[in-house]
Amino acid sequence: MSKYCFFSADALPLVEKYEIKEVIERFADENKKQTYVLQKPLSKSDSTYDYSEAITIFSTGLRPCFVDCGDDEDGFEEYKEDFIDDLSFLSEKFKYREKIGRKKHWVSQFADVKISKFGLDDLKLHAAPEKRIVDLLASLVIGSINDVKKINLEANNLLDTVKSKIILFDTDQTIFVFRPTVGKKFVIQGLAGSGKTELLLHKLKEIYSSDLDARIAFTCFNKILASSMRNRIPDFFDFMRVERQIDWGNKLFCFHSWGSGKDPYSGMYRYICHHYDIAFGNLQTGTFDDLCKRAINDIKKISGERKFAFDYTFVDESQDFSASFIELCELVTEKKVFVAGDVFQNIFRPIDEMVSRSDMVLKKCYRTDPSNLMFSHALGMGLFEEPVLRWLKDGEWDACGYLYKETNGRAIVSRDPLRRFEDIPANFQSTTIHALNNEEIAESLVSIINEIRARHATAQQGDFAIIFVDKANYVYDAISSLTQKIALRLNWKVNISFETKTNDPNKLFISNINNAKGLEFPFVICFAKNLNRNTSFRNALYTMMARSFLESHLVLSQHVDHDTVGRLRQGLDYMFENGHMRLRLPTQEEIERQKELIVLEEQLSIEDIVHRFCAIKGATPRLTAKLVSRINSMVADIEYDEEYINELLSVEYERHRVL
Repeated sequence: MSKYCFFSADALPLVEKYEIKEVIERFADENKKQTYVLQKPLSKSDSTYDYSEAITIFSTGLRPCFVDCGDDEDGFEEYKEDFIDDLSFLSEKFKYREKIGRKKHWVSQFADVKISKFGLDDLKLHAAPEKRIVDLLASLVIGSINDVKKINLEANNLLDTVKSKIILFDTDQTIFVFRPTVGKKFVIQGLAGSGKTELLLHKLKEIYSSDLDARIAFTCFNKILASSMRNRIPDFFDFMRVERQIDWGNKLFCFHSWGSGKDPYSGMYRYICHHYDIAFGNLQTGTFDDLCKRAINDIKKISGERKFAFDYTFVDESQDFSASFIELCELVTEKKVFVAGDVFQNIFRPIDEMVSRSDMVLKKCYRTDPSNLMFSHALGMGLFEEPVLRWLKDGEWDACGYLYKETNGRAIVSRDPLRRFEDIPANFQSTTIHALNNEEIAESLVSIINEIRARHATAQQGDFAIIFVDKANYVYDAISSLTQKIALRLNWKVNISFETKTNDPNKLFISNINNAKGLEFPFVICFAKNLNRNTSFRNALYTMMARSFLESHLVLSQHVDHDTVGRLRQGLDYMFENGHMRLRLPTQEEIERQKELIVLEEQLSIEDIVHRFCAIKGATPRLTAKLVSRINSMVADIEYDEEYINELLSVEYERHRVL
């Protein structure tokens, strides 16, 4: 099956009957073009057409074409009119008409193809505005709706062109949204930036719009993320023009995972305890894993018929949960549980087992240019260093979207191109490494901003993010100095994210590693004094460098190991010249030693860190439980590490032990 082709259920029998399926797949694969073969718009499933011997093909960069598989000229003309009418309706519904005009302005983009002379080679579009209009039409047809206010049809520079790229579902995403899935549980694993949450929202919208009686729950571990999703769902439904009003607390629920004793609607686990009238546990009565296992046993002991709490459950960020919570969700859900997690959130954790248990693996990262993502991974895993910090198994390379082969004692590693970045020139340098001489940190960072602005005239202050990867105290002094220099030299305002806890798109973003999760920017500048081999540092370095969709810059101090920087620059130059990375194959001893490293620095849970701290201090069980609750509430909205938690604990312990 082609990874670039989607055939709708009604179109597939026709392309097989008339033997053009392989022709379409071969064209899509050879040209790496996402191609959709349909009988009618997927996003207008209520349409009925009298003529059933025709299909419509959309392929990126090509004129869309109607294909007459039968021999009824009048029927074919009627089919085309019906399809265009539906497309015009969708254009009006999603306010595309404001950008592309009425159908008389774009209907000429469509071509007719007879089955006897079938081919796609002569349909290529050349003008950028025409390509964008056709991509917008394709997005309407497959339900991958874009905010047309952000699309500039006349964009003529690299930054604005990438910003204006129309987002289209790929084959796997389209299948997930519009086809029924097999089994009660459906598990999605994917890289950060692969669109997992967006897919869950689209599936949620489809179910909520079509099944009026369904009770649907959306849950995630993080309180702040759950709160954000409760606001995001209505906005998404409005954007997707869902006509049905949201019935919160009756037909649709959005929880974080745990909840509190007072409010039965405060969390998924809390609501389940309320629904089945079983005991609710808090931090003083056990870990969340223990409580979920206890709830499972209590529910199974209920005599008689048990009424399901939900018809559908959506679990996001599943890597944050133990297996018991997912099992509990399955137990209380009647029809389907959709589970989405990050296959590579921590690059030092084995991933092949997670992939083997998944129904769908999203291997493409749509946030980051493939060359930037490759080098960000290489930085994190030490692939150009000796010894390497992390080397993937064959199945893990594939699960992360890599094409891997060994030639002449070297590993050749590459990624497929993405249409979002197809306008970026082949020689464009998406990643740059800077090593300071004697420059002040703030001065060097401002200089890099000015270098970027010189190359991208339309860049605005909200397009930039500066992220300090180190955890040392110097970071806060450096940020203070940087803020003053930016105001003086650029006359820009800054958003220091660990102070505001928000993202302001109209200000330059400055952050430490704990407050940049889920964000993306055209330009990301990361600063670190050195490339230490601590796995938590390297994982943070990878995730922060991969937050850009155009350029990432790594700035290192004058004290960095210049031999290591030299090897990194050589690897970077080779990648940009050849389109792939050429890596030294590590010895078996290196691969074995990485296992020791991974175990050594496995991240502990907040509860584990607090319990270990309190055991050393000799804290009472009551104080320990209070600190667990306190620290959980303080860090619920950020990425954490053990050093950061221990800093908080030192303060909170002294504050509460005397009470």
